[in-house]
Amino acid sequence: MISSMIRAAVLVVAAVLLLGRPAPSEAQIYRWVDEQGVPHFSEGIDSVPERYRATAVLLGLRSAPPAPSAPAGSVAPGAPGVGGAKGTGGTQIKFLPGRPIIVEALINGSTATKLILDTGADRTVINPRALAAAGASLTAGPAAEMRGATGTASVRGAQLDSIAVGGAKVGKLMVISHDIEQEGVDGLLGRDFLEQFKVSLDSESGVATLSPK
Repeated sequence: MISSMIRAAVLVVAAVLLLGRPAPSEAQIYRWVDEQGVPHFSEGIDSVPERYRATAVLLGLRSAPPAPSAPAGSVAPGAPGVGGAKGTGGTQIKFLPGRPIIVEALINGSTATKLILDTGADRTVINPRALAAAGASLTAGPAAEMRGATGTASVRGAQLDSIAVGGAKVGKLMVISHDIEQEGVDGLLGRDFLEQFKVSLDSESGVATLSPK
């Protein structure tokens, strides 16, 4: 299972990369679990569905300011809504109901990775080794800090020229360089990619469909 520290970090870094300015000193990230036992992470208690608020747990997180390469007031290239990230094409993904959806993703047109399709993650997270193999810089992107029960860890953004799952492709996407320490996979495919498409999940037949908007 993906640790709460990793999932919460996705939200913290999303605030740094998308807003281009320091987040509040307390990120107010809440963890809650739905009826199926699936954990979710939301920023602010108001974003937690009302029926889960009584059991939502506040995580102790603090954001770090952007690195010098991402000055205050700037927006990272490839962030949704900026004109960098754009989805084209589509694909179908087969999965086993009740199990994580694992996709084969091609980054920068050259490096194959296995990512967990995660509609609860704001940002895509990819193992630094896979990013380096694809030729992405591990030092040029914005930096952020995640804080959890076990301590703190620094993470950094990495600019991709493209990321594709089958025929579904997004260009110029800023992802998070971090190892989620999940055996057999290289990271998470988050909403920064998925929201460029119409996403439908058919749990009975075990098919996820990404189609052009």
